[in-house]
Parts: sequence; C-alpha cells; structure tokens
Amino acid sequence: MNRAWFQSSIIPVVVLCLASGCATTKPHRPDPAQDPQRQIAELQSQLQAKDQEIQDLHYQLENSRQALPAANFTPSGGGDPKNILRVSGVSEMDVQKALSRAGFDPGPVDGRLGKKTRAAVKAFQRRHNLSADGVVGEKTWAALRSD
Repeated sequence: MNRAWFQSSIIPVVVLCLASGCATTKPHRPDPAQDPQRQIAELQSQLQAKDQEIQDLHYQLENSRQALPAANFTPSGGGDPKNILRVSGVSEMDVQKALSRAGFDPGPVDGRLGKKTRAAVKAFQRRHNLSADGVVGEKTWAALRSD
C-alpha cells in the first residue's frame, strides 16, 4: 500500500476520534456526595434527629426516676437490703461524720456502715421524731445536715 494514502486516511480518523471523545464516556455530573451544600444539609438533618433522640431519652429517664419510690433508690449500695444509705451524692463517710458532729457515735469514721452506725442513725432518728428504721433517706439526711 501506499504510505501517503495510509497517512492521509488515518490522520483524519485519529483526529475525529480525539475530537469526538470516547463513546463510553458519560457526561460529567457532580456526585451528590461530593456536593458540600448537600453534605451539610444531610449532616444537619442527622444532628436534629440525634438531638430529638437525646431529648426523648432525657424525658424517659426523668419519668423513670419519678416512677421509682424514693425508698427504693439506693445509689451507694445498689439493691443490697443491708445498705442504710439511700441518698444520691452522699458517701458513707459523710453520714458517719454528720452523726459524730450531731453527738451520735457511729464508731470509727471508716466509710463502713455497720451495726454501730445503724444504731447511731436510729438513735438520731428517734431524737428528731423521724421513722427510726436506721436508713438514711432524704429526711434523715436533711436533719443530719442541719444539726
């Protein structure tokens, strides 16, 4: 074949292919996941959903707390019936120190609420016209703090 004829017929075909692009190439459309405004809107939507979920959980927690009788709330001892401390945020040593200041001997201030501490709590409750059950609940703790 003639080399000039080959070059003259191939060059236009190559130029035509390059100018028209590949037949399998799709038009470029931006990926929605890459669109920053769309990402921001999606994240804001997720944030609002999470905020609502948190509010719902707070509501459920508050309703659960109100449904529990105060006598069953035992933060320091869980479900142990021997636990005499039923006030949130108060330690065993706080109770022993308060009993000592009020003039009732709880035994050594060691953070252990044993028989001697329970007896001191009962004596304190009797003196302050409280139910002498030996359990430090809200009323007993309020009286101990004010003594």
